[in-house]
Amino acid sequence: MRADPDSSCRITVELPAQDDHFLQDIYHLVLELKLSDGSVDSADLLSRGSDTGIWDANDFLVLPEIGTHITLSVFADLGGDERQLVASKELYGPELCNESGEPVEILLNGHDYYVDMILKTKVVAVNPFTQNFGENMNDVNRIITQQHEEASVITDDHPDKPSRLNKLGVSLFTRFRRFGNLDDINNAVARLQEAINLTPDSHPDKPGLLSNLGTSLLARAKRLGNLNDTASAITHLQAAVNLTPDGHPDKPFRLNNLGLALHNRFDHLGDLDDIDSAIAQLQAADSLTPDGHPDKAIRSRNLGTFLVTRFERLGDLEDIDHAIARLQAADKLTPDGHPDRPSQLSNLGSALRTRFERFGNLDDIENSITQLHAAVDLTPDDHPHKPIRFNNLGISLLNRFKCLGNLDDISNAILRLQAAVDLAPNDHPEKPKWLSNLGSSLISRFKRIGDTSDLDDAIARLQVAVNLTPDGHPEKLYALKNLGNSLLTRFRRFGNLQDINNAVAKLQEAENLTPHGHPDNPNQLNNLGIALVTRFEHIGNLDDMENAVARLQEAVNHSPEDHPDKANRLSNLGTSLLARFEHLGNLSDIDDAIVQLQVAVNLALDDHPDKPAWLSNLGLSLQARFSRLGNPDDIDNSVARLQTAVNLTPDGHPEKPRWLNNLGISLFTRFERLGNLDDIETAVLQLHAAVDLTPDGHPDKRKWLTHLGTSL
Repeated sequence: MRADPDSSCRITVELPAQDDHFLQDIYHLVLELKLSDGSVDSADLLSRGSDTGIWDANDFLVLPEIGTHITLSVFADLGGDERQLVASKELYGPELCNESGEPVEILLNGHDYYVDMILKTKVVAVNPFTQNFGENMNDVNRIITQQHEEASVITDDHPDKPSRLNKLGVSLFTRFRRFGNLDDINNAVARLQEAINLTPDSHPDKPGLLSNLGTSLLARAKRLGNLNDTASAITHLQAAVNLTPDGHPDKPFRLNNLGLALHNRFDHLGDLDDIDSAIAQLQAADSLTPDGHPDKAIRSRNLGTFLVTRFERLGDLEDIDHAIARLQAADKLTPDGHPDRPSQLSNLGSALRTRFERFGNLDDIENSITQLHAAVDLTPDDHPHKPIRFNNLGISLLNRFKCLGNLDDISNAILRLQAAVDLAPNDHPEKPKWLSNLGSSLISRFKRIGDTSDLDDAIARLQVAVNLTPDGHPEKLYALKNLGNSLLTRFRRFGNLQDINNAVAKLQEAENLTPHGHPDNPNQLNNLGIALVTRFEHIGNLDDMENAVARLQEAVNHSPEDHPDKANRLSNLGTSLLARFEHLGNLSDIDDAIVQLQVAVNLALDDHPDKPAWLSNLGLSLQARFSRLGNPDDIDNSVARLQTAVNLTPDGHPEKPRWLNNLGISLFTRFERLGNLDDIETAVLQLHAAVDLTPDGHPDKRKWLTHLGTSL
């Protein structure tokens, strides 16, 4: 008997006849569960007595994989080889059990002169991720012991040996999914492999056995990160698909599982052929699954999730729109109270956030947070997916903070991301990613509030994230990027050269790990370019400057015009060109810098949290050109841009002193050229405010005191 990894359960059966007078002389019935591929599982039904009409199964039946077409039949055993059909029912596997633990009643239609009967099922073990499982562990352990004994007492050439090994393997797999004991999954794989070895390719059970082994290997691969297990899972699941004829009701299920295994390998190796093939399997599975089928929602969800993955790699807009459409369809197909509802909401919310990150549409991030909040609220505290749902919500809140600057969002983001980290054991494969996200959120709050404890905490968490991420893992480049950016931030705060050198090294390593054509490649180039410019400004190595401009120009060139990060990358390129102009004096650099910075400012709305920085950079560039060429329009425009930057920056923002200092310098420069006393008075006020707002020990305080002294 086969089992879907998310829905396996065992059942006992009670069969009270509505009118049992025709069975009063029969004391032996057989309940038979027949799959569409011809395989059969059965249990004897023994009467409690002719006056009760109740028949108890003497064995447990294993629920077949989700969506499997089955026939439940009750036969009267008349002795010898003779038996007579009493009642039957065709249905899908999931109708046999209820994860709430309550009995399920199924009406079996009476055959010929027999009346209809009611079959009652009772869950003994349900979905491994539900609380009811633990309450029935004594039953599960007893079943596994019994199945082991039944498989051991017969020889390998017995026709029932593969079936019994398969039952045992499925039960061990189910227990592993709930409790994570590696002995269980290792034994499950071993038993299922034995079952396959004893089953010829022509046997109708072979595809189901291959599917079960492939699914178990994939579960072990996800737990241990063993790529050999992933490859073996793909081999067995592909064989299961190949042996399943078109039109077979189990074909969509097996295509779906093959797609999951290919997606897992893509996550580790990044081979585009794997994600393309995974999507093709899921599209086939989805198209073969009719509307109204109980698995339609989960297959639509899987397809949508895979399309998001490919969009993140290739940036094809059709993929993300199609993904959201499939995920919305899956959500609509999933009723309130269904155990899959939180998962559907979480996947939809994450996809909406991904589209927001690409296009910046506020409706997408608002809807993302709504869906993710609901997913968290619907997930029990002890559910193993609670951490990932906290993480997803935290990331969306962080994105909204970066766009709108609301402090409640960054505080709530950190709370959710910290909860994700706290709930995850140290050996959880997603823990490095969640630590990295937490570190990034702490950096964002530091940049807004200036609390250095946030900065130190962020770097500590990001270093752990890098250490926990194995070489070759696709998340390594993101962990390195986040650590490098945090070290750059600390260098700007304290001026320790070791921090800037380490930042450049980490960001260079992240860029080296990013494949050409990867959608994050412009971001990696941008980050490395910024770090190189920063080091140039403090050390003066021209190689750093040339490499910085080259990388920042490449980042801009590879950013689509409507990308939400385009303005930031243009501003960074403009700033690097300004720095090169100040060092080498090439007028084409300052002209080009002003063009890039003006475009960046034009692309940003006034409420964008980075607009003051871009305005300040533009103002400084205009001032630099004025100092070289003396055009009054340049210095007037410089003062205007720098004043706007100050006006748009809230009190308490850690960058406000910098913008005030820049405005003061520009006003002083205009005073020196034009002699307007209002300019010098206003300049002193701005420079004084910059000094007053800067804490002692800040690396820029001495410089700003010098500027103030010069103006007096």
